[in-house]
Amino acid sequence: MKRDLYAEVSQRIVSELERGATPWVKPWSATPGQNVPQNAVTNRPYSGCNVVLLWLARSRGWATPRFLTFKQAIEAGGNVRKGEHGTKVFFVKQLQIKESTSEDSGTRLVPMLREYTVFNVDQCDNLPDRTRAGKPMRVRNPDTRDKLADDFLRATGANIREGHGEAYYVAGHDYISMPAFEAFKGADHFYNVAFHELTHWTGHRSRLDRDLKKRFDLRGYRQRNWLPSLAQRSYPPSSVLTATCGTRAISQVGLTC
Repeated sequence: MKRDLYAEVSQRIVSELERGATPWVKPWSATPGQNVPQNAVTNRPYSGCNVVLLWLARSRGWATPRFLTFKQAIEAGGNVRKGEHGTKVFFVKQLQIKESTSEDSGTRLVPMLREYTVFNVDQCDNLPDRTRAGKPMRVRNPDTRDKLADDFLRATGANIREGHGEAYYVAGHDYISMPAFEAFKGADHFYNVAFHELTHWTGHRSRLDRDLKKRFDLRGYRQRNWLPSLAQRSYPPSSVLTATCGTRAISQVGLTC
């Protein structure tokens, strides 16, 4: 019987969540500013479902989110310790398939999902320091605006109106309302909230076209807010955008928009 890797990935994430694992709680606090799992050899960050899958594996007590394959460990001059168990991640690619052999035939995109195993650097011996430690952490002032985060917000093209009293996204007029930067306790609080609202903004019909009609229906609300949970670390404390930009996770218990 052919394996359904898509179903396996979904079930794996759901099972971990049902067990009580929450990847948005304190991910990789030993390396602030380097929260996104990355390949220890290429320094390229993992993406998509792999970010969540590798965060879920953090319960093993690893100090840093740096991973590599068995082969990469050997090529780097080290080795995976005997008895260690790796973590399954997935390579995703879109393949262009021709509809027929004729020259004027069209093409269609077919997703390809391939499974492979990676190991954390803490599961290996004799790795060079550059492989274990990676690039120096970006130093930032937590009390001032952050250029990287601001550049990202600007690049999205979102209409973000600062200086309003509340934080929310208005789907009908397609804009994000944000209190003034100075109204927040610090930059981390500001960007946590901004990234949260930005994920609601992505659901507009001109972008991802998520169903926002039943915005205040409890079930629909929970579904909509699961996405911001993975995009930042504020509702509940989570994940990808704050980690990528190096801002610190702030639990925004009262954030309901």
